[in-house]
Amino acid sequence: MKAIDVARLPEVGQDAPPRSVMLVSALADARRRRDAEEQVAPTPEYLLLERDYGVDLLDWSRLGPGSHRRTAIHSLRHVAGLGLHRLRGAGSVFTDGEHLGLPIGLTKLAFSIHTPHLMIGHHLTSAPKRTLARTLTRHGGINQIVVHSASQFEGARARGIDASRLAMVPYGIDTAFWSPFPVSEEGLILSPGREHRDHRTLAEACRGISAHVFLTAGSAHSPGARRTRPAQWPDTFEQGFVDYLELRRLYAEASIVVIPLVETDFPAGVTTLLEAMAMGKAVIASATVGVRDYVADGDTAVLVPPGRPEALHAAIVRLLADPSQRRELGRRARQVVSTKYSLELYAARLAALLQAMGGADR
Repeated sequence: MKAIDVARLPEVGQDAPPRSVMLVSALADARRRRDAEEQVAPTPEYLLLERDYGVDLLDWSRLGPGSHRRTAIHSLRHVAGLGLHRLRGAGSVFTDGEHLGLPIGLTKLAFSIHTPHLMIGHHLTSAPKRTLARTLTRHGGINQIVVHSASQFEGARARGIDASRLAMVPYGIDTAFWSPFPVSEEGLILSPGREHRDHRTLAEACRGISAHVFLTAGSAHSPGARRTRPAQWPDTFEQGFVDYLELRRLYAEASIVVIPLVETDFPAGVTTLLEAMAMGKAVIASATVGVRDYVADGDTAVLVPPGRPEALHAAIVRLLADPSQRRELGRRARQVVSTKYSLELYAARLAALLQAMGGADR
């Protein structure tokens, strides 16, 4: 992957052609850019969109201190930081979730602004979001909504959002950073992530299994997301915060990656799922409707019914006892992520939507 220049692109103005402005719920500061360039962290899609497609970023680093966690107040500050003049002058505006997209849509309607607006819809089937999104798509506040799963596409369409306003775009990750490397497996069961995780079921499933289980946790995005925890953690469990390099090492050393999810109708856990698959690991995941869009059961991962500890236990025991099956699952998983869910393909699909609106340059 080409290096990413730390220098900013010029601001949209009279001497530059209108282009897309993307509101990013993350820090895209000099340190984050250096980390991506030096491959000590994965490259996110927004830096690729900036570098290769001329998309201008408005990220948390533009908003000053205290804006490094997603809250309702910070999201409104983020929207206000765009400003009406810049919103009117952009070729298009791209928001990375409903927390920013819905306020931008309302702003467009309130001030009769006609700049095309592309929004990523993570969970459009929740009642408050779908009602407002339906209204905004009908009246021009939102021109197109990207969804990451067929369940969200069909759910949004069934709840009144015109299918012509929806675009199904599978998620993608940096397969250069998340890439297998030779290391001895340590009999480790790795379970990254906290949001929408069913750790109660995982704890019950791992009772009687001697393997060490490591849970990573922490997110700046949805700290209040639904999850379950056991009344008492088994002695074989350990929890901790890790950086990207440490997480990559844990993936490499893990015998199995387990992603236990509460039942959802959107692709919760998809980032972890694709990271583990890209690392060539055998993955066991809860068969929620969003996850089923990304894997073929028994071919690229093993799926078990959500909330069924006995099924999860059986799958873990079976894979721990069968290294050849683990290797074959990992090989096929890596192949499918590289060909269908790469960062470059994801960014190109988003850029094509923006280009159709007139705001991304090739």
